[in-house]
Amino acid sequence: MGNLRGRCSALVKLRLPSAKDAQVFWEALKPETESPATPRSRVRIERKGSLLIFHFEATDTTALRASLNSYLSWMHLLKSLRDLLEEEPH
Repeated sequence: MGNLRGRCSALVKLRLPSAKDAQVFWEALKPETESPATPRSRVRIERKGSLLIFHFEATDTTALRASLNSYLSWMHLLKSLRDLLEEEPH
């Protein structure tokens, strides 16, 4: 994560209902980590079974908060979509 290391950081671990859900969520979010919107923050995502681990690093607390909010909002959106699809009759 280059020259951001050691400034501001956060580690978020989210356990999903299944390893399949974790894989789908990871695949949906991975492109965001490869081309960050700003040079002020970086995110790395790991998947271990049904667990997603987010490593956030930023140059300042404002950038860290913005990055956390973005990823948590995307996770909420993905969960809402998954729940909606599960409710639909197949």
